Amino acid sequence: MSDDEKPKRSKSWREIDKMRDRSGGSTRRDSRERERFESSTGYTKYKTNLDRLFSGGGAALPEHMREKTDPTGEIAEKDEERKKLYAIEDLKTFYAAASEFLKKNDLPDDPRTLDRLLMHPDEEILERALGRLEELHKAGTLKVPPALVQRLASVEIDSGDPKIRKRAAELRKAIR
Repeated sequence: MSDDEKPKRSKSWREIDKMRDRSGGSTRRDSRERERFESSTGYTKYKTNLDRLFSGGGAALPEHMREKTDPTGEIAEKDEERKKLYAIEDLKTFYAAASEFLKKNDLPDDPRTLDRLLMHPDEEILERALGRLEELHKAGTLKVPPALVQRLASVEIDSGDPKIRKRAAELRKAIR
């Protein structure tokens, strides 16, 4: 039987799909278009504004929206105070400013500030900061700052209160 006499075999759907997958022309083009779009300045501005909005930065909201969410401006004011507190680099000045801040405000939910408060000389403030970190961890909202594990290890060593040392050790092990 010659080749002309043999019945032509049609390709199965599986074979057709494999041939389509090998071509890859449209997927490469789609990925290039997506990369070009994501690197555009409009997209990066959009993403930056969304990050600011959802990270709790009320300043990223337009003025008419800010008035609806915080009519008195109290939240924005506290946020500014917290940012100023965190910006202080000198430890003695930071501890003094933190003591004043905590007299009129609650502990912030900012893990970086709480991390710095773990080295406060006043054990009451240290314990409150540790408690807030534990609450944030239990709630699943704790974004662990890079130095927190080492800071908790220092609290374990330096604290005179065995309860605080134990709590610091448990939190350190939990966040690892």
